[in-house]
Amino acid sequence: MTPELNKLIIEGNFSKNAVTYDDHASVQKKCAEKLIELIDLDYFPGILEIGCGTGIYTSLLMERYPEAAITAVDISGEMIETARKKISGKNVDLFVADAERLDMGKKFNLITSNASFQWFSGIDRAFDTFSKHLLPGGVLCFSIYGPQTFKEFKEVLGTHFGPRQWLSSSYFAAMPEIEDALGRYFSRWQISEENFSVDFFSIWDFLQNIKKSGARGEGLGRDAFLGKYVLREMEKTYMEKFGGITATHNVYFCRAEAPEC
Repeated sequence: MTPELNKLIIEGNFSKNAVTYDDHASVQKKCAEKLIELIDLDYFPGILEIGCGTGIYTSLLMERYPEAAITAVDISGEMIETARKKISGKNVDLFVADAERLDMGKKFNLITSNASFQWFSGIDRAFDTFSKHLLPGGVLCFSIYGPQTFKEFKEVLGTHFGPRQWLSSSYFAAMPEIEDALGRYFSRWQISEENFSVDFFSIWDFLQNIKKSGARGEGLGRDAFLGKYVLREMEKTYMEKFGGITATHNVYFCRAEAPEC
């Protein structure tokens, strides 16, 4: 059974790095741009955004649907405050909430999320909650990181420290699990996969990037001490295996429709 990620650690990572997130979220921005095109409808009166972070995707939603009432939630208060500075006074209601425990008391035409569902305790439980917050015929549209995220770093870690599930991304839901869950709660759905590669000067630069974007998950723990000597040896392995310090972001893009009645 896949272990649940520690939400306190996840929330703390994003809160501590809210002010640096935008400068280290190039892939998340690309995902937001692709996701907004996937929605593929002209108008939604009511939109719920899950895991809004600093408001990158929120701003795209506002631009695409200027007449919509948007409710945007995030588990991190610091992320919400950063987003509020960008989009205050707009037709958006921002507040702190654990999306897996939502009880909004109303339903929406669209529920959408960019790169946050991978942090949930269970994707099936989340779909159950969100399906209950959709109007008949409503749309769920989201991007979610998959288990091959940072696969190069995982392989290098395994070479130097032994086989083990070193990274939180090892526990992210794979496509079959997502498809099974979608089939239980939605009448129609589509899912596609895309990999985004980012190159770095060193492993240290890569680690700093994921730290300052808040996306380091639960970290490596104490079993893998990455001192200067170890990092040099790991970089040699990286170069031998992959020709450079590259990091793959494995992303699924999903669109699902609730039953009409």
